[in-house]
Amino acid sequence: MQIRFAILLGTGLLVASAGAHAHGGGLDAHGCHNDRGAGEYHCHRGTFDGHAFATKQEMLRQLGGVSGGATSSGAPSPSGYQEYDRDLYAHWTDADGDCIDARDEVLLSESRVRPAMSADGCDVVAGEWFDPFTGRTFSDPRDLHVDHLVPLAEAHRSGAHRWSAAKRRAYANDLSDPRSLIAVSAGANMSKGADDPAHWLPENRNYRCTYVRHWVAVKDRWNLSMDPAERRAVEQVRATCANRGRR
Repeated sequence: MQIRFAILLGTGLLVASAGAHAHGGGLDAHGCHNDRGAGEYHCHRGTFDGHAFATKQEMLRQLGGVSGGATSSGAPSPSGYQEYDRDLYAHWTDADGDCIDARDEVLLSESRVRPAMSADGCDVVAGEWFDPFTGRTFSDPRDLHVDHLVPLAEAHRSGAHRWSAAKRRAYANDLSDPRSLIAVSAGANMSKGADDPAHWLPENRNYRCTYVRHWVAVKDRWNLSMDPAERRAVEQVRATCANRGRR
């Protein structure tokens, strides 16, 4: 069993993923159960793995109203709900037809020096990028991932499952807001996975206040929900940032 913790800034506060409390039984058909000690309903499997809610009813509301059928987790399938699949979000498209896709557009815009391009002018092959997640600088784009600040899977379970294919594509390739997509080290992005701030924060503590601020901005802009554990983590980081600012 893996136990992961996010250490929130310098407060010494530890926020554990729900997987840290995983157990062999007592889960309902949604992969969740009521935790009387914590006073919440949280999930260890299925669509909301690692997320906590005030009540089961709140989780069901987020799913959009339960009807017949079943998800791959064994939970009843909500009306119109579809399990997350990355292929639902057509990403790295070339909206302006200049042969440079959304990923390379981000690399172009974030390079600290004029980037070198491939012979056909379509791909970024060298440059200089500062990764705010780690505080490291990179010159080879093969060492980078372009991160969806709010991951596609997190967006899906926070409301994007109701979106049209066109809106999902727009979200997955959002170049209109520099907070949406960001070039970071491949290792940091793989460490983050689809986690929210309750389960993952950048190792670069100097960026955590900005990270959480941008996380909230992206969620607000796309009208995506936050579960209780996520909201508590965001407020804890905000409070620590505010205290730091007053000092």
